[in-house]
Amino acid sequence: MDDLTLVNLKKQARIAAATGDVARARQLYQRILAQTPDDVAVIMDMLPLVNNRHEKQQHLEHVLQIQPYHDEARAALANLTGQSTTAAKPAVEILYCYNHPRRETRLRCNKCGRPICTDCAVRTPVGLRCKACVRQQQDKFYTATPADQFKGLLMAVLGGILLGVAIFFLVKLLGRFGILSFLAAFFLGPPLGGGVAEMVRRSMKRRRARHFALWASIVTIGIATIISLLSGGMFVAGLALFTAAGALYARLNV
Repeated sequence: MDDLTLVNLKKQARIAAATGDVARARQLYQRILAQTPDDVAVIMDMLPLVNNRHEKQQHLEHVLQIQPYHDEARAALANLTGQSTTAAKPAVEILYCYNHPRRETRLRCNKCGRPICTDCAVRTPVGLRCKACVRQQQDKFYTATPADQFKGLLMAVLGGILLGVAIFFLVKLLGRFGILSFLAAFFLGPPLGGGVAEMVRRSMKRRRARHFALWASIVTIGIATIISLLSGGMFVAGLALFTAAGALYARLNV
């Protein structure tokens, strides 16, 4: 299930809950959690729909396993089990950042619980996290294998050749028409870059890899630059390459 499908399911679940369709809302939330069982925001959204005390307690305990310092979940669990929230919440203490042992801090990563200073804390939609946990979360979206990346780079090389040849002929055909050639370069660059990006993405079966978009863009634009500048129209070719590079990188980062 891709990210867009998950976003749509979350919207449908919230609408169902708001309109009182509890059964459908729970069904949608369960579909989401089957794909992303550690999505704390979804679990907390679903809690008001859960009537079974034992099931609700299990969900809250699961949230605290993921984020030990989630105040809302801690308070809800304490209220559910009859414990005092004061006893449930740890005392404030001076800690030392696990990356910078000499720096005092009162912050903790809300997932792993490690002490972090302000330089090591990353603000996320679910609170402050350490860079290691953020990277671990991001890694779930990077599913491309080395073979996928190799295919993608080969396609980036081919795309660079095609892009360079296209710009070469663009300059040769329209270079003598002045402003028209600049307009053509400005408007044709983005679709050319986007087309190459789509070729690369399809060769990788739309899987992602960390930093791949940057390296593939460098390869493609580097090859295209060498070929297109042979046309002699440096300014027109440069404008086309610039607009194509922006579209290429943006599309590969989707």
